[in-house]
Amino acid sequence: MTHPDQNPSNPESPENPPEALQGPMCRHLRSKGMYVYTDGVDMGFDHDYDNTIYWCLKTMKSFGPDDEMVEKAACCSSDRACYQEI
Repeated sequence: MTHPDQNPSNPESPENPPEALQGPMCRHLRSKGMYVYTDGVDMGFDHDYDNTIYWCLKTMKSFGPDDEMVEKAACCSSDRACYQEI
């Protein structure tokens, strides 16, 4: 039995560090889900899956102009040289 202070689902526990805040996505980041229309329910860009494939509009490949992989987490940060906010 676990104590309440040791609950693994506790978002503030050391085992579950808070997720880093990300800025807006790069204007050149794309995924197939951005082009799929639903029955009026806006799923937004935040609802992606582990197997989502992204590409860059500048290179049209899975790596950006800086030769780094295109990923949601990496392409929502101004730390990246090729990042351009929407």
